[in-house]
Amino acid sequence: GGLLDGCSRPAQGSEMTMCGARRSLCGLMSLTILLHVAQIVLYPPLDAASQRSVRQSQPPATAIEPAILRPLATTAAAVRGGGGGERLMIVTATQPGPCTTRRGDHVLSLALKNKWQFATMHGHGMWLSSELLSPWDLAGQWNKVAVLAALMQPASEARGCASWLLWADDDVLFSDMSFRFPLDQYEAQEAWLVLWGDERMTYELGDSEGVNTGTMLLRVCDWSRALLEAMTRLASSSLRPVLTNHDQGGLVHLLHTAPELWRRHTRLERDYTMNGHWPSYTGAFTLGAATLRSPVWGSSALPVIVHYSGCQMCRGHSFNGTWTDRGVAECVAAFTANYIFADDQSLRRLGLRHTRLGMPGVRPAEGSPLFARHAELTRCMPRFLVVGTQKGGTSTLHYVLRSGWHPRVALNKGEKEVHHFSLDDNHAMGPARYQARWDGEGAQLGTCPGREDEVRGEVSATYLDYPRAAERAFALLPFAKVVLLLREPAARLVSSFNMRWQVEVCGKLTWTRRDCFKGLSSREQVKEHAVGPFQLAAALKVWARCQTPGGDGLDASCLGADFVEKLANRTRRERREIDVCLAALEADAPPLSLGRCLGLPILSQRKLYKRMEDGAYVYRSMYAEHVAVWLSYFPPEQLLVLPSEPLFERATVEAQMSRLAAFLGLDYKETNQEVLFSASPASVTGAPHENGREYVATPPPEMLADLRAWLCPHNARLAGLLLANGLVPSASDLSADLPWAAAPPGGPTIGCEPAPAGAAAPSTRAPPVTTAQPPLPTAANAETRHARDEGHKRRRAKGRPKRMNGG
Repeated sequence: GGLLDGCSRPAQGSEMTMCGARRSLCGLMSLTILLHVAQIVLYPPLDAASQRSVRQSQPPATAIEPAILRPLATTAAAVRGGGGGERLMIVTATQPGPCTTRRGDHVLSLALKNKWQFATMHGHGMWLSSELLSPWDLAGQWNKVAVLAALMQPASEARGCASWLLWADDDVLFSDMSFRFPLDQYEAQEAWLVLWGDERMTYELGDSEGVNTGTMLLRVCDWSRALLEAMTRLASSSLRPVLTNHDQGGLVHLLHTAPELWRRHTRLERDYTMNGHWPSYTGAFTLGAATLRSPVWGSSALPVIVHYSGCQMCRGHSFNGTWTDRGVAECVAAFTANYIFADDQSLRRLGLRHTRLGMPGVRPAEGSPLFARHAELTRCMPRFLVVGTQKGGTSTLHYVLRSGWHPRVALNKGEKEVHHFSLDDNHAMGPARYQARWDGEGAQLGTCPGREDEVRGEVSATYLDYPRAAERAFALLPFAKVVLLLREPAARLVSSFNMRWQVEVCGKLTWTRRDCFKGLSSREQVKEHAVGPFQLAAALKVWARCQTPGGDGLDASCLGADFVEKLANRTRRERREIDVCLAALEADAPPLSLGRCLGLPILSQRKLYKRMEDGAYVYRSMYAEHVAVWLSYFPPEQLLVLPSEPLFERATVEAQMSRLAAFLGLDYKETNQEVLFSASPASVTGAPHENGREYVATPPPEMLADLRAWLCPHNARLAGLLLANGLVPSASDLSADLPWAAAPPGGPTIGCEPAPAGAAAPSTRAPPVTTAQPPLPTAANAETRHARDEGHKRRRAKGRPKRMNGG
């Protein structure tokens, strides 16, 4: 009886000798963790059959004897330290094989990094297990009992100097990275087991949900060893089949049936949030804040740990009560926001900070050495980027900016578009070559010969929607202002196709005549202006089909039919591919990326350029996809959304440029207004800055209506994104600036939800759910994946969801 009353302590000298002998092993912990991280990240997923759990063979039924357990030797106590230090070891585990979902291994690696960061900040040890120590009786959730028992052994060198073990499930995250566990208080109270719990549910009712074993503290001593041994015996007893919630049910059974053995040294912690329920904390974090955005369970204090149990992110199907893939998506989004919140606390020690919750981008913190170095080397880089959209007025804006609209504005020399962040070859040349676009050959980073107060910028329409452009821009220019020109999506699509169709028919003549198809008078001319064998073959086919009876030109009606037919075919084919991807993404639950599903990031530069310029007409008009990516790196206050159409009208262009001047910090009184009302060299109609191409035909109204109806839900999503992030102040402003996003063009459209109406967006904005980095689905295997998901749902329907505890 006395053996179970508490934890006896050895002499101080013995303690120091044992700890000193083990301290040399502490430095190996980081290597152990790194190897496990490599195992998680690098090994490819196994097939479904390889992922099935090892079937359990039930041991013979035996009666549990809760009275006297055999004596165990006593281990050394720990070296004292502030908040635990080496006294505490964090213990966690992952499954032996890779996850069955694309993002599962990535999510688990983030959870592991979070625990490692907390341990590093406080000097704690850490042990990660990916082995099943006793798979025949202690598999699954019971494996923690085997791992803790092994580390609890008196002669365990792996434990190092720790006298406390903190078990943390793989799906828990530390939120308050500065928290210090009150180990001295627990030792003074002789509390050897500490976990969240409810007294009545545990001791009176014996409810398996009366505690949560996802996070628990155990003192290294005989009492704890006896408790773990009792749980081990229970796992192979006749009672196991009737225990609910696995090891958690086993622990509650012991606390409920033998309180005389276990209750005295067990503390059900309620003074701080040791095991928060993740839905309660969704949206409650504010980046960099020391308290919650709003109280949870009456407290604004940060939770120490939040448990994402029930999400099953590794398996990919939900046990959190929602029974839907959407539930997994919501959990992943909440997990990501919590991870960024905690990661930000750790990275600030390196002089880095995150820009937004749930988003991957980091930037140097102001005042840090890294910030100073980065600022010095990039002081001659652009301070603003006009990123698109293609055929959205970027040429018009470029003409205005380079023609002396404002004396402080300096655009790059040479051709209009630099494409530094969108094309691999250009980006590989490095930042010095990029700066040379303003300063010429021999430019040195940080040395700019121009005027000190000039505002450098560039206009590249490929930046908005090309893969990695936003990521690369943020890495080099994290404080740059970003300007987005958005044109009515269907009109942009047709304009983009018109340009490519003219290139296909006219070749090089496209760049010198806005009506190039009227300039071809012979087959030889078609060959003379060819830009490549594929273009030449297509142009000759059009010539053979549409040449006039005299053979001295092309028939306009035939060309118009060719234009409309090809526009219909290419957009129909592209929409079909996108629809398959959208269905796959819905089945797998966001946050995923449509661009990755379409396979864009893995294409070579040549193939990517061909795909984006002649095969992504619809995709490039889905602005919500692309704006969300830029918002995942740049905060909303660094983005300006301008409608394209007002730039083309004399009555509205001045107001648009006034908004741009204010955004860039320029004095509008210094602007040259004459530039706004002078036509560019390419203009033939007299309209300001008109440099568009003539259309050989106008798409039929029913085709445009069909395109707009298809795009309408994506426009509505864009509207919600802009309002939620304050990029458009209110719904009325949205209707004025982007009417095609505020309501379906031409009136209500079946299957299209209009943008949300209401007052101005609140000043405290919740971040949108956008993107994630792991490998994504392809359209080719969407049907197989759907069948798999349906199988998951049928199997889930037979089980019981596990209700979370916490608060």
